[in-house]
Amino acid sequence: MGCAPSLRVSQTGIIYCRDSDESNSHHSPGQSSNISSQQQTTVVFPKTEVKTTGDPGASTSIQLTQQIRFLNRRGTIEAETQTSQLFLKGDRPSFWFGPMKLKDNPIKILLVFEEDAQSEAFWWAADRANYTCNLVKNPEHAVDSYLDKRHDIIIIDNRHSNTFNAEVLCRSIRATKQSNHTVIVAVTKQQRSFLYSTADVDEPPIASILVAGFNSYFPENENIGSCYNYLQLLESEHVRQRRKILATEALFTALEKCSDAIQITDKEHCIQYVNPAFEKLSGFNSEEIIGKGSRDLFYNGTGEETEQMLSQIKKSKAWEGRCGLKKRSGEVIRFRCTTTPVMDADKRADHVVYVKRSEDFVESRVHSLGSLKEPDLPGLPNGGVAHGMLRRQSLARIHSMTIEAPITKVVNMIYGVQESCPSNVAPLLDKVIEILRSSELYSPLNENVREGDEMSTEMETEYVEGLMSRSLRKSSSAYPILPLQESQRKSYPMLLPSNTTSPPLSLKSAPPDVQAVLEKDDMWDIDILELERLTNKKPLLYLGLKIFTRFGVSEFLTCPDKVMQTWLQRIEASYHSTNKYHNSTHAADVLQATAYFLNRERLKKGCLTKQDQVGSVLAAAIHDVDHPGRTNVFLANAQAPLALCYNDRAILENHHAAFAFKLTIADDSCNIFKNMTREDYKPLRDIIIDMVLATEMTKHFEHVSKFVNSVNKHDKYSGRMSEDEHSSIQSGLCTGHNVDLSTPENRMLIKRMLIKCADIANPCRPLALCKEWAYRIADEYFLQAEEERERGLPVVMPVFDRKTCNIPKSQTTFMDIFIMDTFDAWDTFADLQDLMENLQGNYAYWQREAALITSKAEQQNHTSPLVSC
Repeated sequence: MGCAPSLRVSQTGIIYCRDSDESNSHHSPGQSSNISSQQQTTVVFPKTEVKTTGDPGASTSIQLTQQIRFLNRRGTIEAETQTSQLFLKGDRPSFWFGPMKLKDNPIKILLVFEEDAQSEAFWWAADRANYTCNLVKNPEHAVDSYLDKRHDIIIIDNRHSNTFNAEVLCRSIRATKQSNHTVIVAVTKQQRSFLYSTADVDEPPIASILVAGFNSYFPENENIGSCYNYLQLLESEHVRQRRKILATEALFTALEKCSDAIQITDKEHCIQYVNPAFEKLSGFNSEEIIGKGSRDLFYNGTGEETEQMLSQIKKSKAWEGRCGLKKRSGEVIRFRCTTTPVMDADKRADHVVYVKRSEDFVESRVHSLGSLKEPDLPGLPNGGVAHGMLRRQSLARIHSMTIEAPITKVVNMIYGVQESCPSNVAPLLDKVIEILRSSELYSPLNENVREGDEMSTEMETEYVEGLMSRSLRKSSSAYPILPLQESQRKSYPMLLPSNTTSPPLSLKSAPPDVQAVLEKDDMWDIDILELERLTNKKPLLYLGLKIFTRFGVSEFLTCPDKVMQTWLQRIEASYHSTNKYHNSTHAADVLQATAYFLNRERLKKGCLTKQDQVGSVLAAAIHDVDHPGRTNVFLANAQAPLALCYNDRAILENHHAAFAFKLTIADDSCNIFKNMTREDYKPLRDIIIDMVLATEMTKHFEHVSKFVNSVNKHDKYSGRMSEDEHSSIQSGLCTGHNVDLSTPENRMLIKRMLIKCADIANPCRPLALCKEWAYRIADEYFLQAEEERERGLPVVMPVFDRKTCNIPKSQTTFMDIFIMDTFDAWDTFADLQDLMENLQGNYAYWQREAALITSKAEQQNHTSPLVSC
């Protein structure tokens, strides 16, 4: 049968046993006669008994009482004349690498030879050592075979250059990644003049062999025993060592991912390795401190603990305690550290491993060179030793928690620098610390507002407080903040639109005038107000369909066109058409600006994902839905239901996002998210909400500052660029200093900046549009101020009095505070030359108009400010 082994008995008394279904060699040393066995075969020699079992899956047991040689495809064993038990088939033994147990997998050998006696000797030697062996005859097959089976040992015939170039083949194999853990051997010609000579002869030159990538060479020797011994030596000295090195890569990977800070030094305390957690803790990168003395990093007031630690290391003993570490900034932090010496053969510390526990980092600012005392722990309760120790450990963990905010760390770092700074710098640092301790770091300071006439300063202050405060900061004697009577309360409920929908709309069926305006949907000078007139105040529906089609929104959401049309109709109906400014025309204007920015080269070239683009246009469409035409401060002062619902925090922005999603999912006929999976819907929803919340003016300077510091500030192309410079960077994701714009954090900052600029882009539109939007927002503010006076509420922006307001002056003030720096930063990133030219021209226009009104007022002897509405 095919599963039964075949025994060949040679004339020399050697038994060769090969499994018939596994043999792939056609060589049989010596003449032999075949003996076929069934399930069990007994071969009797003088004083010799051999029993073999025909099951190829089981181990074969042999009793030997005479010197025999038993060769098997799965393993060859040679034994002396003694009784022993040998196991041929089965698992190879494992071996230990420190505390790590490694499996001794079967060795795989690749022979690259023209078949001859030498290859035959290696073949039978490998067979004898229970190695898997493959034989190929040309370099091409050798490389293919190695890439497929990844042999541990490759033996290449280097005796005959006319067949193939062994050194070139070796270099080709070394060019592959996995070859680092492979042993490559060159078989060279025998250089001795006669066999077993003891005379001195020249050894073959091995320099070129080693340079080519060989690990060793083997002078040709056709003796199977010599080849067998050499293979055993390679396994012990090379293969196992390489498997240990491969295991260390797993250990280093664990160190790299470990949250504890780990440092390894030699016995002289010279740093040899630090992991990323240590780099983050110390502020140093590995290149800066590897090779340096570790004692330079440790700091402890009196140095007692550090000296105790080093003393224990010198005694080859482990140590645990608290010590200090100097960070790159000069700050000293305290932590619990464990040091463990690694012993050599003489039981002396050859390396030292330092582990700084991640949960025990306690950062402290050092004002002097005095000692850093550990925090005092409260007394233990009367609960026994075990309970007391557990409580002490719990309290110690609480004391060691890192609870400082990032701004506190910054202040502490400044304090550390202040200790050694020049006397003229110290007062400036005090001022810096005072500013940093402000509760609103990104809000502009009144003292920093541009100096000018009294009216200008007053208007700027009111603008900042009116648009950026959650409620009126200072009470007014004329309009005290008092609890409102029921008759005075005015609510702004969520006005859900009717469920009735218009017939499905096709852009192809739109009037020609509307289609003509929509043809410019990707151009900055599109006349959105003309579209408002032509569509009977429904510009969002038509423009939304055009832009959503261009960005493939329906396809991304797997949403039918009819559902998308219904959704746009519902959203537009939820904008209050009675509002002078915050209506669906403003939403359409912001949507068009968002789409225009998304089409800029810097954002098109992979900076934002498809999901980001879809989320951006959806956020723009809903960003002011159900806006009541009043500011957040007004709603907070009026104790409106929305203000109570959102605790006076981002009242309208939270409402816009919540209202839009509630409207969308309430009815399948307009649920554009219905066909999305949860995995796709959740991140898209997060994008939309984050962008809508970014339009809140209290966060304006925070978003702009973060964008500038994280994106523009690290860009070597910041500032004005030539056309060549622009073209050189617009095709890449990284800026001059390798800032990856495609990271989630940077994409978030870009999207926030994008919708903020789209929301306040009116001053950058052509002059006619800029003027109309200015008068509309002023009219809305006039109505709010009038209602505040009627209801006895604090007047948020008194400057917007219909009878006295200087609208051009209000526009230049708004541009000075919110527009100029914001669009300068956005232009640096997105290259918006046309917008910046419009902005400068519009600013000059409003300046001239404001000066003209002021001049007329002076001519009337300051009787009353003129109205320019």
